Amino acid sequence: MKHPSRKPSSRNDHSDRTRSSGDRKTLQLCSQVRRVLEYGIDEVLHGDALVVVADVIPAPDASHLLVLVQPMGDTTPEETDSIQQRLVASAWQLRNMVAEAICRRKTPSLSFQVLPRLVLGE
Repeated sequence: MKHPSRKPSSRNDHSDRTRSSGDRKTLQLCSQVRRVLEYGIDEVLHGDALVVVADVIPAPDASHLLVLVQPMGDTTPEETDSIQQRLVASAWQLRNMVAEAICRRKTPSLSFQVLPRLVLGE
């Protein structure tokens, strides 16, 4: 016999809580990785190119993160390609920096995309 004061539970109640908790944790992970990479990318690029980490997003989930990077100054397409190539070549080094900074059993893999420079007021 069911207890009359208890609300009948459904599977969706539990999965909704798990999903929202997972989303919160994924967003927290992305934020942590972003903070680490804001400093790490400067080390990898050796100050040759001024870039900012625009965002870190799950792609498709927290096991793999896409790092969106944006140049801060005028860059030619060749310079943008060079930044992309250096980031890809240094992905292992950046991933190691992330692994040292976050508390997780498995460090997510990283991929990079250089966005076009954002121009305001033109």
